[in-house]
Amino acid sequence: MGSAVATIRHRKGPFIGVLIAVLAASALLTGLGVLFESGLRSGVPPQRYAGAPVVVGAPQAIPVVEDIDQPYSERVPLPVETLEKVAAVPGVAKAVGDLTVPVTIGGVPAGAHGWSSAELAPFSLRDGDKPRTDGVVLDSALAARTGSGVGDEVEIALGAVPRTFTVTGVTEQAFGREAALFFTDAQAGELFGRPEQVDAVGVLTEPGVDADELAERIGVAVPGVDTFTGDERGDVEFLDVGQVRTQLMVLSLSFAGTAMMIAMMVVASTLALSVQQRRREFALLRAVAATPRQVHRMVGAEILLVAGIAAVLGALPGYALAYGLRSAFASAGMLPADFGLAIGPAPAAAAIALCLGTARVAGWVAARRVARIQPVEALRESAVDAKPVGRARVLSGVVALALGTGAAALPVFLPGETAVAGAASSALLMVLGIALLGPKLVAVAIRLVGGPLRAASPVGGYLAVANVTASARRLAVAVTPLVLAVTLASVQIFAGSTVDAEATDQADRGVVADFVVTAPSGLAPSVTDEVRAAGGVEVVTPVVRSQVFVKHLTAGQWATTPYAAQGVDPAGLARTLDLVPREGDMNALRDNTVALSTMAAETVGVGVGDEIEVYLGDGVVTHPKVVATYQRGLGFGDLTLPHDVLIAHTTSRLDQSILVSATDSAAAGRSLAEIPGVVVADRQALAAAGQAERDANSWVNLIALFVILGYVAIAVVNTLVMATAARSREFALLRLVGTGKRQVRRMTLIESLVVIAVAVVVGSLAAVPPLVGLAIGMTGSPIPAITPLAYLGIVGVTALLGLFAIGVPTRLALRARPITAIA
Repeated sequence: MGSAVATIRHRKGPFIGVLIAVLAASALLTGLGVLFESGLRSGVPPQRYAGAPVVVGAPQAIPVVEDIDQPYSERVPLPVETLEKVAAVPGVAKAVGDLTVPVTIGGVPAGAHGWSSAELAPFSLRDGDKPRTDGVVLDSALAARTGSGVGDEVEIALGAVPRTFTVTGVTEQAFGREAALFFTDAQAGELFGRPEQVDAVGVLTEPGVDADELAERIGVAVPGVDTFTGDERGDVEFLDVGQVRTQLMVLSLSFAGTAMMIAMMVVASTLALSVQQRRREFALLRAVAATPRQVHRMVGAEILLVAGIAAVLGALPGYALAYGLRSAFASAGMLPADFGLAIGPAPAAAAIALCLGTARVAGWVAARRVARIQPVEALRESAVDAKPVGRARVLSGVVALALGTGAAALPVFLPGETAVAGAASSALLMVLGIALLGPKLVAVAIRLVGGPLRAASPVGGYLAVANVTASARRLAVAVTPLVLAVTLASVQIFAGSTVDAEATDQADRGVVADFVVTAPSGLAPSVTDEVRAAGGVEVVTPVVRSQVFVKHLTAGQWATTPYAAQGVDPAGLARTLDLVPREGDMNALRDNTVALSTMAAETVGVGVGDEIEVYLGDGVVTHPKVVATYQRGLGFGDLTLPHDVLIAHTTSRLDQSILVSATDSAAAGRSLAEIPGVVVADRQALAAAGQAERDANSWVNLIALFVILGYVAIAVVNTLVMATAARSREFALLRLVGTGKRQVRRMTLIESLVVIAVAVVVGSLAAVPPLVGLAIGMTGSPIPAITPLAYLGIVGVTALLGLFAIGVPTRLALRARPITAIA
């Protein structure tokens, strides 16, 4: 260890590069680990349930063995009999059923509840009295926002159907996350429309009863329910929190896997460059009888010391990165603004262990050749990089490229989402193959452009071509992170733009109705009747949306895949919605039937006439028969169910929109405009609503992508600075033989342009197979949607990184006197 410390003290340059690479990797992995842990055990504290030590709810997710449970998109209700069962458990002072009805008051969305559930917060009255028939109590913030007070009449809309109520009271309390108002229990039950169900049960305990122990007793006495205490009560109060936690875990795991692979490549590349720059030192050690084992032990000790310090130092910025990502995801709408992070030592410990393990293995591989080489040959190679690329490395690179190309081509031969996922993952295989074949690619590139470069600049060009030809290995190490940046950015950005463009086109072409009727809080069934009775209206198609799960076999294992679903009435559907049917009959969409997109049908492995197992939004399992397949799944959802079947298993029981085809557009427009509480728009409105949701998802993916690309950018600069700074002796020798500073700078400029050009060309070519495969799998066309401005941005940023990282250390190296630098 003493020799390792001494070496590090006297050879700071290569080790600083290793330290930066490992530190950045540790920060990135720690930040993603914090997000994953937060998905496991963080959330939002309860508000309306804050006064109930225990809250009882139905299971809200599909349990998945050895994987993340998948939450339902709709609330799973409890039978009203659960109240009596919970109340009978010893230690329960009172069991209060709660239900939530989404309403709109003065344009403000709010949740309506029965007055008996007010004590779960607890709410107390500031003004007035408790609600009576056709009366309502508002929380103080809602009353202030709507300018309402005791005795005022307010219009409250449920599903765009307005009703007038009198304000009988205003509460002292108000919570910022959701505005609350209270009806009588009977009135709330009538608006809820499901007298046999409640959303949850709040439990008030007897004095001295421990909440956790009581929750266990309730779980045993009332099978089939989940119990919540502490901050977990927020999960059952706010249904979106549980869904967000799962999304956060899936997202962080997905990007952590990509980040880990990239970190391994970057750290290995940096260590290989560090060892390569010390060939003269290792050659001398071998010449004075150092054994291969001693060289390995020395390199291992150095790496463990530097990587250990770097990994520990990187953990703290990783927690700051997690907070930054939380804020960015909240701004994009993926996380609630009040979603807390779970801060513990586990993410840092895991990141440190992964970084140390990666660095140690990479160091062993990098030191393998310098430890085994014969002393005389080592001294010769320390002066000239004459060692050709080994056959095993070339073969490995060719195999990696072949596997990447094969994975990218999977959608051509195999249908379904598995093939698309394989195409997406092929990018890293392509980059790995390029990294292994880097010296060969650089040599080919310089042969192609060597003549024109020498002709354009007799001194700088000649020197640049000579240096590139003699140092293909060194430049290959510099090319790899640039290729990684170009390929990764191109695949991630243009895969998203391809899917988005296809979904937008499908949504735009698929809506053939003349009008789209919507409302902020949804549309009640009675609104559909009013629309159907309006003058000039011919066909009316109410549309309800949800998310369902389909259980199917994948590679011999059962999987439950989430799909966006819509419910429609097949009567006259072709006049309002064109899904481009492929097989079967959409008019047969009645009772226990379903239509699938071609992508979903291929993924599940079924066709017309088969039955599938579907978990509806509230957890009810059904086995509908497939009656049709259609093409436009990206624009409208991969499953289409009968309207009455799907809406009965949603939380609100409301439609999202009503599509209207008219015989007389002018008359229909006037009639629809007279319906109170609705918004009447043209056919573009439905596509615009879907676009907003897709934009939110795109921003979430882009935020995570930019973080990883930021790490890649650090790696690019770090590697290029290391490679350039190590050439100070070379620059000094050139100056001693008469080369001017300007000629040296021109030489490095030409080299950097060669490196950037090779990286851009090779990185762009490496991105083509994955993008073509994704385009074929998602759209049926081999042409991806590439935005020229975005591609120019990728190339421009890559060029700036390369020029900066080579130009700055070159200028710094040229400041020293040649005789001092060469010594």
